Amino acid sequence: MPHFNTVKFGKIQYSESDVITFVRAILGFEDLRRYVIITRPESDPFKWLQSLEDPNVAFVIVEPRLILDNYIVELSQHDIKQLHGSQQLNDYKIFVIMTVPKGHPEKISVNLQGPLIINIKNMKAIQMVLNNPDYDIRFSLFKNQPTVTT
Repeated sequence: MPHFNTVKFGKIQYSESDVITFVRAILGFEDLRRYVIITRPESDPFKWLQSLEDPNVAFVIVEPRLILDNYIVELSQHDIKQLHGSQQLNDYKIFVIMTVPKGHPEKISVNLQGPLIINIKNMKAIQMVLNNPDYDIRFSLFKNQPTVTT
């Protein structure tokens, strides 16, 4: 079983069948195409998208419907073709990247305009750029939550 030394998690082992290949790269990381998802019980439902080409690169990701229950992504024919996919939405897993500013956890946000789409049948992936003004690039997790009073 292959292994990779990461900065955040140390030595990880993975199966080649778990490798996600970005056929359309994550913006700003065009040279990095191969990733694995790391799940840690202590951070569930958040996961880590760890690059297999740069040990320093790992993104915190989460399913957008856990943040916004009416989140919608429509795949174009071009997207489906790039993913070597089908019209079946259950063939895809959708994640958004979370930003956690160091020392300011109250400013945690997610990028709702740039979802990651993974074809779970063949592990091909793209980052989409949505033109929906309702989806913020820095959607604050705390500012957009209802206030609890006791």
